[in-house]
Amino acid sequence: MNLRALFLFAGPRGKLYEEYKKGDAPDTYLVGLNHMSKYGIEAGFIENRFTEYLRKLSFNLTQLPTLSYLRSYDIVFSGSGVLTLFLVKFLLRWRKPKWAIYNTYLSNLFKRNDRRFKGWVIKKAVFSADAIISPSLAQQKFLAGIGLPTGKNYYAPYGVDYEFYAKAESEPQVSERFIFSAGRDVGRDYKTLIDAVKDLPVRLLIAALPRNLKDVGELPSNVTVSYFKPIQMPNLFKRAEFVVIPTISEEKMVGSDCSGQYVLLESMSSGKAVVTSARTTLPDYFTDGLHGLTVIPENVEDLKLAIMALWNDPDRAKAMGEAGQAVIKEKFTMEIFSRKLSEIFHEVTNR
Repeated sequence: MNLRALFLFAGPRGKLYEEYKKGDAPDTYLVGLNHMSKYGIEAGFIENRFTEYLRKLSFNLTQLPTLSYLRSYDIVFSGSGVLTLFLVKFLLRWRKPKWAIYNTYLSNLFKRNDRRFKGWVIKKAVFSADAIISPSLAQQKFLAGIGLPTGKNYYAPYGVDYEFYAKAESEPQVSERFIFSAGRDVGRDYKTLIDAVKDLPVRLLIAALPRNLKDVGELPSNVTVSYFKPIQMPNLFKRAEFVVIPTISEEKMVGSDCSGQYVLLESMSSGKAVVTSARTTLPDYFTDGLHGLTVIPENVEDLKLAIMALWNDPDRAKAMGEAGQAVIKEKFTMEIFSRKLSEIFHEVTNR
């Protein structure tokens, strides 16, 4: 008998899912949903006008309309919805469905709310879940340190739609060299990146939203910012000399624990070296000096040196990109992650 799994996403996925089915978007942001049927799991998600209205008010409210559906599922897999989790597993003590959290944000969430009533609610909610699945060992270690039982504390390295990026073709007519940066989460630090390149002989293309650049001011002439559809991204990665992922210092607890992770995996899948801000969640996927270069967060001079080191040595950047692509193919595809996720689902529901 198949398990039934409900995926509760932090953001809307309906449009993305349709684009994926047409081949116009990767499945990376579906977090394994589309692979579950191979492992005896019937997976779905709920999205309608009401849920999207609540999402605009607060993403913590988005999952409340699912309450009437929950007991028809064997397991819920959530990337958000702490309020719903608190209600279902802590207050109501429902044994079914089981509940697994995909942990991209819990370290920062706990640190920001460690001494408040809200922090008590968050801890009771999270600890009442049946499994916490972290994509980095640093997150798993943090949860162990605040008392999460070992039997609930899982590590599953994330994966990427490798084929979507690796198979992309670069447009041959484009000859101008550029470096590329992408990402829309609030943990990005485009201000430091722009300050670093404004006096350098390089062209920088950034794929982001206006909110990501609200503190930047006027752009220098060698920087272009635009929004691109998912189908356009693989070609941009392929055309770039290398990719830069600047993130705000972890100590500031801005955004997710793993800020930059998706773009890191996409860049490496595309065979590109990466210059990235150092983070505790990085070493599970990326080796400094082998797959690219790590820099001190929010440090303009350090970022300048790293960018010019690879800009002036294309052969080195190419070798790093090839090494990164090889490790993604071997260890970090969406197929590998999905298989591990399905194993956790079966284990948790059989308790």
